[in-house]
Amino acid sequence: AAVAAAIAALGLVVGFAIAERFKPQRRFIGLMMGLGAGVLTAVVAYALVLETVESSERTWLVGAGLSAGALVFYFGSQWLDGHFAAPTGDDESSSAGAGLPLALGAVLDGIPESMVIGIAAALTGEISVPLVIAAFIANTSESLAATPDLEESKISRNQVLLIWVAIVTASVLTAILGYEVISGLSREGGAIFNG
Repeated sequence: AAVAAAIAALGLVVGFAIAERFKPQRRFIGLMMGLGAGVLTAVVAYALVLETVESSERTWLVGAGLSAGALVFYFGSQWLDGHFAAPTGDDESSSAGAGLPLALGAVLDGIPESMVIGIAAALTGEISVPLVIAAFIANTSESLAATPDLEESKISRNQVLLIWVAIVTASVLTAILGYEVISGLSREGGAIFNG
């Protein structure tokens, strides 16, 4: 689970490296962000949610969990926008303040992704390869977009890299935590997680 979460989260470092090496245009970054969001949405909808609904006797709990997760993400995103939004104005000045919310957004979606990887590994004994690939692509695009904006807001290249490495580390630790907690519950009769 830790290795899978590390692979998924390392997309953040790959995106940083691409941004530093090639300095891609905004159009390419937008295309990559759309690709990452689309792939991740498809995997969540078809691989995780559908599989969980099919194996659960209480499908309403799946819906409730999905809704709760969406609400946490929505309100977390709103909070980030309210506290770190760039002042409105021309595109250049607005983009400079967008990096930190994107980096914090990487935490907001990277931690649950890693938790799901760990929990799924504990429950099924398998790693969801589509989820790992989708998370890697999404994280690459997120870092690709945020890296130039962070640097424009006077954060050094080394500090930006440190941000991404810290998120990768937190993601790995979260996957281990999810795996260990569910494994412990399973050993002690955690059948409640199987419906």
